[in-house]
Amino acid sequence: MLSLASLLEEGILPSLGGDVWSQGGISIFGILVYWLDCDFVLHERLLAALPFSSVRHTADELENATKRACAEFGIGKFMGPAVDVTPIDTVSEFIHAACSDNANNIVSGWRCFDGHECSDHTLALVVKVFLEHPTVKAVFSKLRGMTAHFNHSVIGANLLKECQRRHGLSETKPPQDNDTRSGWGGACKQASWYIVNQLAIQMYDVENPSKAPTAVANPDGSVYKTHQLAADEWNIVRESMYLLAYAKTAVDILQATKKVTPNLIMPVVGRLAYTFHTETSLKYERHCVGIYNEAVKEARELAYTDLCRRFFNDLLDCKLEDFAVATLLDPRHKSFKFKYVEKWMRGKFTKKQAETWASHIYAADWKPKSTARGVNAAGQRRVATKVVSEATFLASDSDSDEDDPEEGPPAQLEHDELREYLDLPDAKKDADVQDWWRIHTQRGSLLLQGWRDSFWRCLLLLRVLRELVLLAQACTLTFVRD
Repeated sequence: MLSLASLLEEGILPSLGGDVWSQGGISIFGILVYWLDCDFVLHERLLAALPFSSVRHTADELENATKRACAEFGIGKFMGPAVDVTPIDTVSEFIHAACSDNANNIVSGWRCFDGHECSDHTLALVVKVFLEHPTVKAVFSKLRGMTAHFNHSVIGANLLKECQRRHGLSETKPPQDNDTRSGWGGACKQASWYIVNQLAIQMYDVENPSKAPTAVANPDGSVYKTHQLAADEWNIVRESMYLLAYAKTAVDILQATKKVTPNLIMPVVGRLAYTFHTETSLKYERHCVGIYNEAVKEARELAYTDLCRRFFNDLLDCKLEDFAVATLLDPRHKSFKFKYVEKWMRGKFTKKQAETWASHIYAADWKPKSTARGVNAAGQRRVATKVVSEATFLASDSDSDEDDPEEGPPAQLEHDELREYLDLPDAKKDADVQDWWRIHTQRGSLLLQGWRDSFWRCLLLLRVLRELVLLAQACTLTFVRD
C-alpha cells in the first residue's frame, strides 16, 4: 500500500494525466498519477475513475473533479465555492505537471496546473491534416469500401483467398478502419494490408471479371466495382502508407509506458518533419520512390506545415525551452545530431540555444547559494518542483545582472556538473537513459534533480490511462488515505 503523503514528504511532487472516455452512453473521467522514484523507476497509478455520464464536460467540472480527487488522497486541500464556506484550493501547489489531450475543455480546466498537451494527440491532429486532403481522403474511402465488401460478401472473400493462394500470400481479410483511439491508426494498418496484397487484389479485379461480384451490392449498399483502385491511386496508397508508418512509429516511441519520453519529443518530431518534408525521398522495401504523386506531395506539405506550426512556430517559448532542456539531458541526443529540417529549427531550437537555456536554469534553480546567484541553499528540495522558476520565466534581459546573448556561444559557467556532463561523449542510441543516469550520477546530485524535474514536464501516458479506465470498476486503488 502506498501513501501519496510519503512522496510529498520526500519532496517528490506527482504528475497527472487525464482523459474522459465515453462509449455506449457511459462516460468515465480517469485520472492517473505518476512519478519517478529515487531509483529512476517510473510509477503510475489510477488515482480516480469518476462517473461522468450525468456531468457536463465543462472546464470547471473537470477542474473541480480533478482537485477533489487529488485532495481526497492528500494532494493538497480543496473545497469549492459554497454558501457560508470559504473556498480552499492548494492542490496546484502539490502537482508537478499535468498532461492531457488537446480538447479545449480539459486544456482550459487544467490550466491551473503546469504541463503540456499530449504530443501523441497533437501528432494525430497532424496526420488528420494529411488524410483530409481531398484526393487522399477519396482513396482511403475506396479502401474502406473494398474492406466492407470483403468482410460482408462470402463469395468475394472466397475469391480473394483463391487469389492470395496463387500469389503465396496469407489468406487474410483486410482490417477494418475502426481504430477510434488514434483516429488514424486503422488507416495505416489498412493501407499496409492492401500494399502487401496488391497483386491478389489486382488479380481479383482483372483475372476473374466473370466471377467477381462487381455488380452485386453489399448489405451496406456499397458496390465493389465503385471502389476499384486505378494505377495512380495505388501509388497514393503506397506513399501514404510509408508516411503513416513513420507517424505510427513516432507515436509508439512516445507512448512508452515504462520510460520517460519528453527527451524524445524533439528528436522524434524532428525526424517526422524531415520525413514529411517534400524534399525528402521516400523509400519502400529498400527502393527509393523517384516520382511522387502530386496529391500526396500536396498532402505532405500541408502536414509538414501543420507539424511545424504545432511543435515549433506556435509553441510558447517556455514549452520549447522544456523540450530543449529535456533533449539536452538525454545522453544519446545532447549533441543534437538527430535528423530534422534545418530551416524548421534554425535560430531558436539549436544545441547552442539549449545549452544557454540549461545553463541559466541550472545556475538559477539547481545550484546551491555558494555557486549560484539568488538561490537559497536552505530552500533546496530533494527533487526540484519546476524546471525553471516563475521568476526565471518572466525575467527579461534588463532583469538579469548580465545580458543574455541572443547569438554566439552559450553562457559560460564555472566548472560544474552540467559542464562535465556536456563534455562527455554521446551515449549509444540504444542506451537506456534512466539506466545511464543511474550509473553516471550519484544520488543527491544537483544535476540529477534537474534531470528528473525536466523529464516530468510533459510525460505521455494517455494510452495507459485509456486502458485503465476500461477496467476502472474492477480496479482496487493502491493508495491509502492519511
